[in-house]
Amino acid sequence: MLKIAAEGIAPRLAACCLINSSAQSSCQRIAPQAAKATQKYLSQSQMHYKKLVIKDHYDFDQKVINSDNPVIVNFHAEWCDPCKILTPKMLELLENSNEIDLAIIDVEANLDLVETFEVKAVPAVLAFRNGVVVDKFIGLVDANSIETLIDKLKRKQQQKNQ
Repeated sequence: MLKIAAEGIAPRLAACCLINSSAQSSCQRIAPQAAKATQKYLSQSQMHYKKLVIKDHYDFDQKVINSDNPVIVNFHAEWCDPCKILTPKMLELLENSNEIDLAIIDVEANLDLVETFEVKAVPAVLAFRNGVVVDKFIGLVDANSIETLIDKLKRKQQQKNQ
């Protein structure tokens, strides 16, 4: 569907250029390039992981517990300095993964989830697969530890798909 949307841009650009006949030749050159660039952008954006913002318990159930993909849940707070380091690092490491989703939960706004999962300190990261916590860590960890968690989730997801 994204490809169809991108391909639909060229005829629209060309039609707009017909109104101004002096610009017609330049528009005809630009329209196919614009469609290719848009198609490339749309296909690249489709490849990235899903960043899920959880607003409440219902949202959590729908996006994490019922997810087909493994989900890394990041409990964080705006006032937490280690969270300001960990969250961007996790976003960076999951940037090219379409197999694992990242859910970000603000502990201030989701006290019921904090209580449910007994989060005592932030950042707290829980890894879910099929609605069950399969791994977790608390506090700021190095990039290697995060990569190990991601690789473990990917391996198990690939085993499941075979």
